[in-house]
Order: sequence, then structure tokens, then C-alpha cells
Amino acid sequence: MKEAATITFKDAESSDEAVAIVRYDEDRVAICLSLKSDGDVEVVMRKEDAGKLAEALKRAIALA
Repeated sequence: MKEAATITFKDAESSDEAVAIVRYDEDRVAICLSLKSDGDVEVVMRKEDAGKLAEALKRAIALA
């Protein structure tokens, strides 16, 4: 998989250092979320599901 982005930020709840990594290939998109003081979670989804997630994030940002 190729890396599309690595985003570092402070978690708004815990103020812990956090990172989000987005990777992709022809059929799938992977998102890894990690807190410095905790473990990692990575999910791999089909492009169609990633599109739904992107739309939901856009909607939440617009409404926030």
C-alpha cells in the first residue's frame, strides 16, 4: 500500500500526542489511528466504504 498522508495532532480529549496515517492501493483504503500512550488501530476498507466515511466526516465538520 502507498501512503497518502500522515497527520499528527493532539487528541482533543486526552491532550495526548496522536497520529493518523492513511494508506491505499487499487481497491482499498487503510486508516491507522494511534495515541502515543496507547495502542494502534488500523482498519482496511473497500474504496466505496472509505467514500462513505469521507462524506460522514465532511458532514460532521460542516455541522460542528
